[in-house]
Amino acid sequence: MAVWSGQIYVPGNDTYTFYVASEEGTVDMKINRTDIFSNRIFSDPAEANSSTYLCKGWNNFAIWYHHTTGNASFVLSWENSTMSKQVVPDKNMRTPRTELASLPLNAFFSYTVHGSGTNVSFTDLSLGDNITEWRWNFGDGMPDESYNASTNPDHTYNRVGVYNATLTVVNGTGGMNTHSEWVDVPIPGDVNHDGRLSAADAVLILQMAACGINIDHAADVNSDGAITSLDALMVSQAVMKGVNDE
Repeated sequence: MAVWSGQIYVPGNDTYTFYVASEEGTVDMKINRTDIFSNRIFSDPAEANSSTYLCKGWNNFAIWYHHTTGNASFVLSWENSTMSKQVVPDKNMRTPRTELASLPLNAFFSYTVHGSGTNVSFTDLSLGDNITEWRWNFGDGMPDESYNASTNPDHTYNRVGVYNATLTVVNGTGGMNTHSEWVDVPIPGDVNHDGRLSAADAVLILQMAACGINIDHAADVNSDGAITSLDALMVSQAVMKGVNDE
């Protein structure tokens, strides 16, 4: 398995589409903790793509490539609204490569809050040889959930707030590794995450709608999967009524 971990330089604020082409193997890729590719499996020559909005400058970057044949490889390309598709230049990468003969036990996961609700989907991204158990604790006092296979559970929180969710993975020899993430389940419309609704939130939502940027689930106030001026209007109405929760 080969691992590249470091930074990637983004030349400007824009939505970037990344392409990975390979003939064999599995690719995982994250930028700033956002999943670009998650367990993308190649069994024949193929190409996959995924898009995300990035800001100009150096962004944290990691890619894991697990191949079973010695001559397997992959190619990483990108494009944006002003740049045609091209292989990501070496000068834009600060990513030293590490070869791993075997996978050390490493718990990891990402999460997605659905719309402006309290339902959260968790995605297991753990690495390691012979993992036999995945133990999830969602940080809200509910009992742990334990699985004997990699599982991507959904969990519904009873109220908005910030919760410390934890995943512990166990391998066949009794080894354990734990990873925790703070899960922010915000007040619908609270896009500046200050714990209350204000006119500033409505302005930010309008800016996101105008730019076509969907970067904050809290902005989708009506949970229709899109950020529009209607979401900003709903926040403005709530502010005028003095409402700061659902």
